[in-house]
Amino acid sequence: MDKKIAVITGATSGIGLETARALAHENFKVVMACRDMYKASSLAKEIINQSGNEDVELIPINLASMRSIREFSALFSSRFSKLHVLINNAGVFCDRLKKTEDGFEMTMGVNYLGTFLLTRLLLPIIKSTPGARIINITSKAAFYAKLKLDKNTFTSNTHGFKAYSASKLAQILFTIELAEELKIQGITVNAAYPGRVATNIWRGDSLMMKIAAPLMMQRSVSAEEGAKTGVHLAVSPAVEGITGKTFYEENVLEYKENCLDEGQRKKLIELSFEAIKIPLA
Repeated sequence: MDKKIAVITGATSGIGLETARALAHENFKVVMACRDMYKASSLAKEIINQSGNEDVELIPINLASMRSIREFSALFSSRFSKLHVLINNAGVFCDRLKKTEDGFEMTMGVNYLGTFLLTRLLLPIIKSTPGARIINITSKAAFYAKLKLDKNTFTSNTHGFKAYSASKLAQILFTIELAEELKIQGITVNAAYPGRVATNIWRGDSLMMKIAAPLMMQRSVSAEEGAKTGVHLAVSPAVEGITGKTFYEENVLEYKENCLDEGQRKKLIELSFEAIKIPLA
């Protein structure tokens, strides 16, 4: 029987790395999608040695580059005809204003818009895979966020926690919308809240981050613990058929009102298709 195939973005550190490690142990064919191929090569060998599973591959991707995302999708599509699990894990927190290669604000560009484009480009393969699962790694910060939807949504000068929480709200709105789109085909789309995890995402140069980050790290769980919710969504028979939800550990979280605004959801998707220059599906 052929192995199931999983793609994990941001797989060279933190939650992404621990997810790749766990799915290798679950005998998946693991595709580590990441920027630093030198680092990824070393980690892939480590995962292979630990798991005894030699089906660990590397494909480069930079979620801050639409060109790179398209190249990844084309390369993956040339190598594989199925994709059982897509885990959109890669994310950033920018305590200073930064822009992507395409001029988008970095936090929104990577955490949401890059993920949106990658998922849309991989949908033809996902749709050809019965029972496929899409999992977006999110944050409870989304529940307290505000999202201003206009021509500047992806190019504003907002950064820090405001941009981070907005990007995660956009991610949840996308999760719900895509779940509705794919439900009839038996493909599930859910988000995973890993808890507060000690990862490199909280490193920053500003005075606020130098003060806040050590305090946050002290109250955080390990990346291995944080990966468990996403892994559960990837492998557990118990979540089969459940879609459009956000999980913490093995439980569904109750959405706040800002996550359930259908009008805002539709507007976000419309703006997203315009930004990535793909006709609205």
